Amino acid sequence: MKLSSMKTLDEAVREHRQDAEFRAEWDRTAFARAVATTVTAYRAKQKLTQRALSKLTGLTQPAIARLESGEHEPSLGTLAKLTLATGLTFEVKVSSGCVDLEQVYAPGKSKRAAKLPVPGRGRRVRKDLPEQSSTGAEYAAC
Repeated sequence: MKLSSMKTLDEAVREHRQDAEFRAEWDRTAFARAVATTVTAYRAKQKLTQRALSKLTGLTQPAIARLESGEHEPSLGTLAKLTLATGLTFEVKVSSGCVDLEQVYAPGKSKRAAKLPVPGRGRRVRKDLPEQSSTGAEYAAC
């Protein structure tokens, strides 16, 4: 199969979102996927293994693996440990039964200069984002 004939992630997600069960699970894990993507990107940029990040944060290596899987929402305590050890800043908004990851900031930068894109940004419909993407943010159940 040629790479050019393969579906993009956005296309595959759009197709699978027709299934109510898939859509519910995709929406349920949007926040966890956003945190997972951020932590994985940070770890890769810093050239850290999961074990090294676990020692840095005080979390176990299996906890880091679960976090990076994007299937389990992290607790506030876990986010606190991550911010203390990495310098990342997560701005989380909880309202109307939804959890939104509003913004992520890189360590050692001013908030204005260090805004990072947030994949899977929350679970709300956002008019300023593309109509459909692999993040799931636009397909929110909230």
